[in-house]
This record gives sequence, C-alpha cells and structure tokens, in this order.
Amino acid sequence: MNRRRFLTVIAASGSGLLLSACDDIPASAVAPWQGPPVDERDIRVRALAWALLAPNPHNLQPWLADVRVADTITLSLDPQWSLPGTDPYGRQILIGCGGFVELLRMAAAQEGYAAQIAWFPEGVFGERLDTRPFARITLVRAPSVPPDPLFAYVRKRRTNRAPYEARAVDAAAQRRITVAIDTPGVRTTFSADAAQTQRISALAADGYRVEWDTPSAFADSARVIRLGADAIAAEPSGIAMHGTAIWWGLRFGMVGPEDVADSRSSGAQQGLARVIAAVEATPLWVWQTTADDSRAAQIAAGRAYRRLDLAAAAAGVAIHPNSQTLQEFPEMQPLYAEMHRALGVSPPQRVQMLARLGYAPPAGPAPRRPVQKLLRS
Repeated sequence: MNRRRFLTVIAASGSGLLLSACDDIPASAVAPWQGPPVDERDIRVRALAWALLAPNPHNLQPWLADVRVADTITLSLDPQWSLPGTDPYGRQILIGCGGFVELLRMAAAQEGYAAQIAWFPEGVFGERLDTRPFARITLVRAPSVPPDPLFAYVRKRRTNRAPYEARAVDAAAQRRITVAIDTPGVRTTFSADAAQTQRISALAADGYRVEWDTPSAFADSARVIRLGADAIAAEPSGIAMHGTAIWWGLRFGMVGPEDVADSRSSGAQQGLARVIAAVEATPLWVWQTTADDSRAAQIAAGRAYRRLDLAAAAAGVAIHPNSQTLQEFPEMQPLYAEMHRALGVSPPQRVQMLARLGYAPPAGPAPRRPVQKLLRS
C-alpha cells in the first residue's frame, strides 16, 4: 500500500484531523481531568489545576503561573505557544485566557476563596501579545462567597466536533443556557432559523476551506498535531490524532509528520470533508458579540464563552466553537466581513465567538498538561 492510499484509509477510518474512537488517548494525558492532585494543599495550585481544563485555541494551553508571592498568582503567556498564521494579533489566545481566569475564579469560590483580579497589571497589550502578565490574582479567604453552580460541570464539558442530530435544541435547554451565561459587556445571540443557520453553516464551511488553502494558516494546526499515543503522552497538548490506522501507519513508516503537514494530502482533504459535514449538520448557532475589539472585550468574551460552554454541558447540549471566519489573516477578510453581515453585527461591534449547538454522542476529553507544567515557583 502506498503512502497516499494509506492516508486515504486513515481518513476513511475516522481519523483525519478529528479524534479517533479507537486506541484511546494515554491515561496520563487525560489524568488532569480528575482534578487537582489529592495531596495538593495550596489553594492556588488547586484552582490552577481546574483552570487548565478551560477550552483554548488549538488546545495550546499557553498559560504560565508565577506563584512565588504568597496568596498571589501572576499569569502570563508562554511565547512558544502562539498561532501566527491564524491569530496574528493574539485575539483568540486572549479569549482563552479569559476563560482560564473565569474557571480559576469558580474553582476558588468552590473552596471559599474570593479571587481579586487585576487585569494587565503591567500594561495592556498592544497589537501583539507579549510576556507581560495578563492578570494578577490574589486569593482571599471569604467563606460567604457563593459557589457557582456551573462548576459542577467542569469535568463533564467537552468540545464535540461531530455532526449533530437534526432535532432542535429544546426551548427549556436554551433558556437554561441563556440564564447561566450572563456576562457584562458580552451579548449572546442564538439562531435556529433555517435560512440563517444554512447561511452561517455555508460560510463556516468556506472558512475551513480558506484555512486549509492558506499555507501559513494550515501550518498553525499542522505544527501542533500529536500523531499517535506516544506523541500525545510526550506532549499532551495540541491536536491529538490517534487510532488503529495511525498506530499501524507509524510502525510501518507509511505515515509521518510530513504527511499531516500537507493540506493537499488525501488524509487532510478527507479531514476537511469531515469538518464541513459537521458544520452542515448544525441545528442551532450561537455567537457572542462585544461593543468593540479591545483587549478587555476579548477577556470578557473568554469569560462569557467559558460560561456558555459549561451551561451547554449542564443542559446536555453539545458545543463546538468555529473561529475560522472570525480570524484576521488577510485571506479570510472577505469571509470575515460576510459572516459579520450574516450575523447582523457592524463595526465597531465585533463577533468574538461563534459556536455550533446541538445533540450528539458524547465526546472524549482532550489531552492536558499536568498543573506542574504551568507553575513558575
């Protein structure tokens, strides 16, 4: 069997750029989903262990936590984890930071601590992100602080990339989600209108095509693919590709990193077909809008999406963010403008998050680094 044929077999077996149902992710890579180490006594580390489960672009987990000052966590970004092709200004990365801090706040409240958050304590980022902290958090004992009911769903929430069932998300579930995600400065809008959802789905599918056809954009994904269980165990971040076909291909030299890095390969094209099929099977779209595109607005959007993600899990609804048409690289600009028109959003307002909602079989957890990898102590 030649390499091209083998990659076609991989795609047909359900791998491509999606998680496989076979040859499970190594237990060490999903161990962080069990929560903090049982013997960890530092509330800051326990809260960080929950926070790292937040959804984030390409599963990069770019956060660093300095805990050298008592009762304080200073959060910054590891510059090696960035998306220069698809996220040149770091908007998506910063949205992920907002979700990280929102979950940290919830985890602290669960143990009776209030999180006093100072955003951008050494100055707001300009056009590019840098190594200055994006937040400094002091945890203060506050037994009266109310726990957040969404925290119960942290371990259950998943990004589900499968095609969704044709049935509508029932009105009760939608109301439950709406009530839970209220975040100042962020407007959340749902659409189940057939004509609008079809238009959004078509634009989202075109967004994937543009990303696949733009070498620098596709490279953002290709360079963080973890191919096979051994690679996932060694670096539990990025895009996990595994399964029986991958296992055999690696061992017989029929597939390697150079193959998944080629957007024109049979496997990559089959993967593209699968993600397009998924977005076309979407009964309900949701988007989150801010009044502008300031760094503060991006942080707020991340916090709002974190709550949306958990509220969907609480309601038994699958969710999958679609960021392609919201990206700022030049080749995406026509679709960026068209998607904003389709969603009825005009400048200076900005759509920060767009996601699919629906019903699908449960998805497995994505790999995570252990909390110790975040710490600077």
